[in-house]
Amino acid sequence: MVNWEQYRGLADEWDGHVAALSGGFYQTYGWGEVRRVAGWQPLRLLARRSGQVIAAASVLVKRKLGLAVCWVPGGPLGASEVLDGEFRAALGSALGTKWFYCRISLLRADLENEAAFLARAGWQRPTVAMSSGLTMSYALTGDEAERLKRTSGNWRHNLKRSRRYGLRIEHWKTPDLSAISALYREMESLKSLPEQHSAAELAAIFTQCREQVVVYRCLDAEGRLLAIRAAGLCGATAMDLLAVAGGEARKLYASHATLWALLDHCSRLGLRDYDLSGVDPVGNKGVFDFKHGTGASLVECLGEWEWASLPGLRQAVNWLVARKGA
Repeated sequence: MVNWEQYRGLADEWDGHVAALSGGFYQTYGWGEVRRVAGWQPLRLLARRSGQVIAAASVLVKRKLGLAVCWVPGGPLGASEVLDGEFRAALGSALGTKWFYCRISLLRADLENEAAFLARAGWQRPTVAMSSGLTMSYALTGDEAERLKRTSGNWRHNLKRSRRYGLRIEHWKTPDLSAISALYREMESLKSLPEQHSAAELAAIFTQCREQVVVYRCLDAEGRLLAIRAAGLCGATAMDLLAVAGGEARKLYASHATLWALLDHCSRLGLRDYDLSGVDPVGNKGVFDFKHGTGASLVECLGEWEWASLPGLRQAVNWLVARKGA
């Protein structure tokens, strides 16, 4: 028998459960706290069987007009067999309402026909997904020479090119948040992108997740900031968290040099895998090619599933997702 309970303990203990269940950064305690900046309230649930923790879910919640909208980024963790009506009943009980919508996002491959189980358990694929459902997994095993052999010829050539320009690649232990924010605004303007991370969210990341974030920066020969790359760590895994480059970075191959330094750092830490945080080979082929060139492997994730307690609530949420992405 599986018993779900609301977690009210310490951050380190929660993160220990997440790591033991092979979870990633988006299910850590700190990331839930970061998302408060955008109006989400974290709600954490654990499932136990015979006293042992077998599943966990860090659920982000927004409420309006008596309804609750729940988003579970990178989770729930554990076997999909526990994501049945009992999970939804426990979630409703913790929310204090039976009127809610829940979307989960499983960032791993289908292990044992779990997609078929989820469908039988009442989950459905969203009509409007928030991601492609694809990611790239980079193996951190092997020394630098071995990992260089796994890169594509073009990626390796561009990394060598970056070394011609006197770039300084540094582990940035005390990041300047105003400089990072300014670089994001520059990139957004150059590429006509919406805001990627607000100044408040960047501040929350480095306040709530300070010990779990590694940042590398690239400076040009005059000391100007060209690019940064940051990873969120959890257990034996790391995940791309921040990636930003200014207008001059592309000419100097700064993104190649910065990412490679970060991957090397994570490898030296003894981590196993680096999740390059989603790819879209059709909608964003340039980023897909860049990540694939590192030697990372394409992973088709179990992806997004949804459930709603009220007729029409699924359609309303998917309409809002589509409108936001328009």
